[in-house]
Amino acid sequence: MSTPPLTEEKRKQLCGLLGNVELTLLYKASVHGYQASAFHQRCDRQGPTLLVAYNHSGYIFGGYTSVDYTQSGQYITDEGIFLFSFQGKIPVCIKVNSGCYARVDDAGVPNFGQQLYFCYNNQPVVYNSGSNAFSLNTATMYGNDTQLSECEVYKVEQSNTEEKPWRNVLWTAEYLMGLIRNHKPLMTSVSRVRILMIGPVGAGKSSFFNSINSIFMGRITSKAMSGSAGTSLTTQFRTYPVKDGREGKPLPFVLCDTMGLEEQTGAGLDIEDINIPVIKSVIFAGM
Repeated sequence: MSTPPLTEEKRKQLCGLLGNVELTLLYKASVHGYQASAFHQRCDRQGPTLLVAYNHSGYIFGGYTSVDYTQSGQYITDEGIFLFSFQGKIPVCIKVNSGCYARVDDAGVPNFGQQLYFCYNNQPVVYNSGSNAFSLNTATMYGNDTQLSECEVYKVEQSNTEEKPWRNVLWTAEYLMGLIRNHKPLMTSVSRVRILMIGPVGAGKSSFFNSINSIFMGRITSKAMSGSAGTSLTTQFRTYPVKDGREGKPLPFVLCDTMGLEEQTGAGLDIEDINIPVIKSVIFAGM
């Protein structure tokens, strides 16, 4: 059977073998030809490259070399070189054996250890010379199916898209508490922001307030009744201002506790009791 092109998932897995890199397609045998000259025309002096081959049995395999092709005729030593084969969903690597050359840099087709030759004799085949540069099992690596359906070579480059924070902030507890203490509502008519807490029975709304209050008071507090029960311990809507324990000044927000949401009709807070006008009035009304 034929093998589909390299999927995004497999591309990411191959990049994972090489670190934070990007792959750029240089050569595609079905498009540019299986001749060695076509390969060298597009792949010479391109730096590190990754060869990915596909055969008619569905195997995806190939090799990586960190030394670029130059047709120098020299035997290349490359500690970074390896062969790989997708065995299941995971690419398995095979390193070059100690004391062996990685490949010969000639005008021929790409080879690894003068053992595995791709597009051998300018044909869509892979050829194993029997050399011992790599300890590989051809049955496991490519199912002993030497007929290639495709052969691709990718340029391997270090990625410059390192993830950077959108803002350089030292996210410490002191910094976050400072932001809360100094917050000012956008509307001048609102002195403090009201935060409505909504959730099912036992979600921990009252416990959440007690935790916030304890943090700013600098001691354990239990101003709001909390615990575990089958019905809501909070029986009415209540507002809880929070004071800054250092100076005792009220902080610029108020937590609003509600009864727990319950499935039974007529028990606890019903979802129909919560509508947009009510939420707007709770959030935006001034103290």
